[in-house]
Amino acid sequence: MRRVSRLGALAGVLLFTGTAEAGGWRGYLSLGAGVALDHLSEWNVKGAAVNAYLGVEAPVGLSLGVYVEGAETWGAAVENLREDSSHHVQLDYKQIGMEVRFRVLRDRMFSPWLSLRLARSDSRPLTPDEFGQLIRQEFANLSAAVRFGLDWWLGDHLGVTAATSWQWCDVRYEQAADKRCAKPINNILLGPTLRF
Repeated sequence: MRRVSRLGALAGVLLFTGTAEAGGWRGYLSLGAGVALDHLSEWNVKGAAVNAYLGVEAPVGLSLGVYVEGAETWGAAVENLREDSSHHVQLDYKQIGMEVRFRVLRDRMFSPWLSLRLARSDSRPLTPDEFGQLIRQEFANLSAAVRFGLDWWLGDHLGVTAATSWQWCDVRYEQAADKRCAKPINNILLGPTLRF
């Protein structure tokens, strides 16, 4: 028991010291644009994605913020026998949620961070049904993501952020009366960041 309390006290001292050296609270606003990629399914979907993040960061580098993202994608062509034509699979979605970030080297020119996100995702996929016909569906569900980013600070308040993420269940679809999540989507985004 003494060992646990000593370790707890040591962790508290280190946390307090890190807080004292790291400076004060900060706010971040970032915008990004890039690509959404579906590497793992047979549809090979890809398209454009945009995002925005507004968050508050504690002196230890831990932040909480609101995250908004949307993507429009196109993938493999599927023959539509009813219309005698072909259309492309689409895994389009919009989401809003909360993101927790942990930033290291927050006062350096290059500042990496890692984040976890939970969001409400509204998707309108165009996917094949059990008969191979493309149908448009609408779903609202909980999605999750793990993101890694790197901020390059050009001054005290302006920077550029590059980030990549793996996202689960942004898009749902129904096939043979079975609702399932699409394979994880990988996003790569780049854009400006303001620190205040």
